[in-house]
Amino acid sequence: MAMPKTTPPHDLTLVLSGPEERLQLALGQPGPDGPTLLASRQWTVPGQSVRFLVPGIKSVLDEFGLDTPALGRIACVRGPGSFTGLRLVLAAAEGLAAGLDLPLAGLDYLPLLASGPGPLLTGPLHVLTYARRGLVYLQSFRCPDLAEIAPLDSLSLEQAKARMADVGPEAHLMGTGLRKNPDFFAALFEAEPGYVPLNAAFDNPAPELLLAAAHRTAFSDESIEPIYVRPSDAEANLDQIAAKRGLDPDEARRKLEALSRA
Repeated sequence: MAMPKTTPPHDLTLVLSGPEERLQLALGQPGPDGPTLLASRQWTVPGQSVRFLVPGIKSVLDEFGLDTPALGRIACVRGPGSFTGLRLVLAAAEGLAAGLDLPLAGLDYLPLLASGPGPLLTGPLHVLTYARRGLVYLQSFRCPDLAEIAPLDSLSLEQAKARMADVGPEAHLMGTGLRKNPDFFAALFEAEPGYVPLNAAFDNPAPELLLAAAHRTAFSDESIEPIYVRPSDAEANLDQIAAKRGLDPDEARRKLEALSRA
């Protein structure tokens, strides 16, 4: 009996994500009933994404006997998160898209995280991801429909506590902001028994979620605009950095503003 012929994968969707310590990629085949996950990779490599991303993409394609022309579109998580991680992943996406004339789409990170457990919950869901020491990114949603009830912001831990209290005494909380600030949140959960922490398994989006988010997103020829929310550490500490290098802080600030407008 002759074996049925199969169609080689083509017109594929590549999704890249690197706003936190974990670098992820997912490769999927679009279909009438939604995308099919073909392969995924993830590495926990803070500050080293550049060593893994492009070789990882090539390795995944090689396993299917494919080259980059098999790609049809590229989606990329655009933040908020690590400035270095976001820039590296966005640069890789932009470079591939430019070379292959592919459309791009940006994915917002905190709604993406909420889309994992959110449809199974009821009531408020606060997504808190690590921004830097003493700071978190916070965005709040109503479950199960994931309507936004408090906008994305970069807040101190006490500000985040007050923002969540404004929403109400009962909610689910998730994200790396909890893991990176264990003492603060242990005290908060003891003081607020209506707050329920979600498992760390939800701290990173599953590859199926990455593909589903890309499937729902409009692609275009425009570059992906990153979401930074807060100033970078270099901007926040510009006076100290300039002083260490013997530069006038005001002149350093003017140069930075000129570069930002370029």
